[in-house]
Amino acid sequence: MIVLLILSIITTIAIVSGVTYAYLTVNAKQTLANKIETGCFSTSFTSSNNINMTSYPMSSVKALKLTPYKFTVTNNCNNNNNYDLNLNILNDSSTNILNYINYSLDGSTVKKLSTSVSTAPMGINTNNINKTYLIDTGTISTSKSFNLYLWIDESADNSIMGSVFKANVSVYNSQG
Repeated sequence: MIVLLILSIITTIAIVSGVTYAYLTVNAKQTLANKIETGCFSTSFTSSNNINMTSYPMSSVKALKLTPYKFTVTNNCNNNNNYDLNLNILNDSSTNILNYINYSLDGSTVKKLSTSVSTAPMGINTNNINKTYLIDTGTISTSKSFNLYLWIDESADNSIMGSVFKANVSVYNSQG
Protein backbone atom coordinates (compact mmCIF):
# COMPACT_ATOMS: atom_id res chain seq x y z
CA MET A 1 0.00 0.00 0.00
CA ILE A 2 2.85 2.40 0.80
CA VAL A 3 4.47 1.49 -2.49
CA LEU A 4 1.26 2.29 -4.33
CA LEU A 5 1.03 5.63 -2.52
CA ILE A 6 4.65 6.51 -3.39
CA LEU A 7 4.09 5.56 -7.07
CA SER A 8 0.92 7.71 -7.14
CA ILE A 9 2.83 10.70 -5.75
CA ILE A 10 5.72 10.27 -8.24
CA THR A 11 3.24 9.92 -11.14
CA THR A 12 1.36 13.02 -10.03
CA ILE A 13 4.59 15.02 -9.75
CA ALA A 14 5.68 13.85 -13.23
CA ILE A 15 2.33 14.80 -14.80
CA VAL A 16 2.23 18.21 -13.08
CA SER A 17 5.87 18.91 -14.12
CA GLY A 18 5.21 17.91 -17.72
CA VAL A 19 2.06 20.02 -18.01
CA THR A 20 3.76 23.00 -16.31
CA TYR A 21 6.81 22.73 -18.64
CA ALA A 22 4.58 22.50 -21.72
CA TYR A 23 2.57 25.51 -20.55
CA LEU A 24 5.64 27.64 -19.84
CA THR A 25 7.54 26.74 -23.02
CA VAL A 26 7.28 29.48 -25.66
CA ASN A 27 6.78 28.43 -29.23
CA ALA A 28 7.01 31.56 -31.39
CA LYS A 29 7.39 31.89 -35.14
CA GLN A 30 8.79 34.86 -37.03
CA THR A 31 6.21 36.46 -39.30
CA LEU A 32 8.19 39.42 -40.73
CA ALA A 33 11.26 39.33 -42.97
CA ASN A 34 14.72 40.04 -41.50
CA LYS A 35 16.06 43.52 -42.13
CA ILE A 36 19.79 43.70 -42.90
CA GLU A 37 21.53 47.04 -43.28
CA THR A 38 25.04 47.67 -44.53
CA GLY A 39 27.17 50.76 -44.27
CA CYS A 40 29.21 52.54 -46.87
CA PHE A 41 32.36 50.70 -47.99
CA SER A 42 34.40 52.34 -50.73
CA THR A 43 38.17 52.72 -51.02
CA SER A 44 40.28 54.20 -53.80
CA PHE A 45 43.96 53.90 -54.69
CA THR A 46 45.88 56.59 -56.57
CA SER A 47 49.54 56.78 -57.51
CA SER A 48 51.62 59.48 -59.11
CA ASN A 49 54.53 57.52 -60.57
CA ASN A 50 55.84 54.04 -61.33
CA ILE A 51 57.69 51.75 -58.96
CA ASN A 52 61.36 52.22 -59.81
CA MET A 53 64.28 50.53 -58.17
CA THR A 54 67.88 51.41 -58.91
CA SER A 55 69.59 48.34 -60.27
CA TYR A 56 72.73 48.41 -58.15
CA PRO A 57 73.30 47.82 -54.41
CA MET A 58 73.44 50.90 -52.20
CA SER A 59 73.35 52.06 -48.61
CA SER A 60 70.13 53.07 -46.88
CA VAL A 61 71.34 56.66 -46.62
CA LYS A 62 71.77 56.91 -50.39
CA ALA A 63 68.55 55.00 -51.16
CA LEU A 64 66.37 57.25 -49.02
CA LYS A 65 67.48 60.25 -51.12
CA LEU A 66 65.97 58.72 -54.29
CA THR A 67 62.44 59.42 -55.52
CA PRO A 68 59.98 57.05 -53.84
CA TYR A 69 56.89 55.41 -55.33
CA LYS A 70 54.10 57.68 -54.06
CA PHE A 71 50.53 56.49 -53.60
CA THR A 72 47.48 57.28 -51.52
CA VAL A 73 44.75 55.05 -50.13
CA THR A 74 41.48 56.91 -49.55
CA ASN A 75 38.48 55.78 -47.54
CA ASN A 76 35.48 57.31 -49.32
CA CYS A 77 33.08 56.71 -46.42
CA ASN A 78 32.56 57.98 -42.88
CA ASN A 79 33.74 54.85 -41.07
CA ASN A 80 37.11 53.29 -40.31
CA ASN A 81 38.53 50.62 -42.61
CA ASN A 82 41.30 48.18 -41.74
CA TYR A 83 43.88 47.70 -44.45
CA ASP A 84 46.76 45.39 -45.35
CA LEU A 85 49.32 46.85 -47.74
CA ASN A 86 51.11 44.16 -49.75
CA LEU A 87 53.99 44.15 -52.18
CA ASN A 88 53.40 41.36 -54.69
CA ILE A 89 56.47 39.96 -56.43
CA LEU A 90 55.51 38.92 -59.94
CA ASN A 91 56.39 35.54 -61.47
CA ASP A 92 58.96 36.94 -63.91
CA SER A 93 61.12 38.27 -61.04
CA SER A 94 64.33 36.54 -60.00
CA THR A 95 64.08 34.84 -56.62
CA ASN A 96 67.80 35.21 -55.76
CA ILE A 97 67.45 38.96 -55.30
CA LEU A 98 64.57 38.88 -52.78
CA ASN A 99 66.78 38.42 -49.71
CA TYR A 100 68.62 41.64 -50.60
CA ILE A 101 65.63 43.95 -51.09
CA ASN A 102 65.13 46.67 -48.47
CA TYR A 103 62.15 48.98 -48.20
CA SER A 104 60.92 51.97 -46.25
CA LEU A 105 57.47 53.53 -46.13
CA ASP A 106 58.32 56.55 -44.02
CA GLY A 107 61.75 57.52 -45.32
CA SER A 108 63.52 56.59 -42.08
CA THR A 109 62.61 53.08 -40.91
CA VAL A 110 64.41 50.47 -43.03
CA LYS A 111 63.13 46.89 -43.24
CA LYS A 112 64.17 43.75 -45.10
CA LEU A 113 61.50 42.60 -47.50
CA SER A 114 62.19 38.93 -46.69
CA THR A 115 60.98 39.40 -43.08
CA SER A 116 57.43 40.25 -44.16
CA VAL A 117 56.25 37.12 -46.03
CA SER A 118 52.47 36.94 -46.26
CA THR A 119 49.70 35.39 -48.33
CA ALA A 120 47.07 37.09 -50.43
CA PRO A 121 43.53 36.96 -49.00
CA MET A 122 41.22 34.16 -50.10
CA GLY A 123 39.56 34.71 -53.45
CA ILE A 124 42.33 36.92 -54.86
CA ASN A 125 43.75 35.87 -58.23
CA THR A 126 47.43 35.06 -57.63
CA ASN A 127 48.23 33.58 -61.06
CA ASN A 128 50.98 36.12 -61.83
CA ILE A 129 52.23 36.49 -58.22
CA ASN A 130 55.29 34.57 -56.99
CA LYS A 131 55.36 35.88 -53.41
CA THR A 132 53.43 38.38 -51.34
CA TYR A 133 54.95 40.54 -48.61
CA LEU A 134 52.91 42.42 -46.01
CA ILE A 135 54.62 45.81 -45.71
CA ASP A 136 52.05 47.73 -43.64
CA THR A 137 48.77 47.28 -41.82
CA GLY A 138 46.50 49.66 -39.99
CA THR A 139 43.23 51.55 -39.92
CA ILE A 140 42.29 54.39 -42.22
CA SER A 141 39.52 56.90 -41.57
CA THR A 142 40.02 59.41 -44.42
CA SER A 143 43.18 58.96 -46.51
CA LYS A 144 46.76 57.95 -46.00
CA SER A 145 49.71 58.69 -48.28
CA PHE A 146 52.72 56.42 -48.62
CA ASN A 147 56.24 56.89 -49.97
CA LEU A 148 57.64 53.47 -50.82
CA TYR A 149 61.41 53.29 -51.18
CA LEU A 150 62.81 50.04 -52.62
CA TRP A 151 66.48 49.22 -53.12
CA ILE A 152 69.06 46.47 -53.22
CA ASP A 153 71.01 46.28 -49.97
CA GLU A 154 74.70 47.13 -50.17
CA SER A 155 75.55 43.65 -48.80
CA ALA A 156 74.43 42.01 -52.07
CA ASP A 157 77.13 40.11 -53.92
CA ASN A 158 77.68 39.43 -57.61
CA SER A 159 75.16 36.56 -57.61
CA ILE A 160 72.36 39.08 -58.19
CA MET A 161 73.84 40.48 -61.40
CA GLY A 162 71.29 40.24 -64.19
CA SER A 163 68.42 39.64 -61.74
CA VAL A 164 64.98 40.97 -62.54
CA PHE A 165 62.63 42.51 -59.96
CA LYS A 166 58.99 43.18 -60.87
CA ALA A 167 56.36 44.01 -58.29
CA ASN A 168 53.06 45.73 -57.70
CA VAL A 169 51.33 47.15 -54.64
CA SER A 170 47.93 45.90 -53.55
CA VAL A 171 45.68 47.07 -50.74
CA TYR A 172 43.23 44.69 -49.12
CA ASN A 173 40.79 46.18 -46.70
CA SER A 174 37.83 45.38 -44.53
CA GLN A 175 35.33 47.46 -42.67
CA GLY A 176 36.55 48.21 -39.16
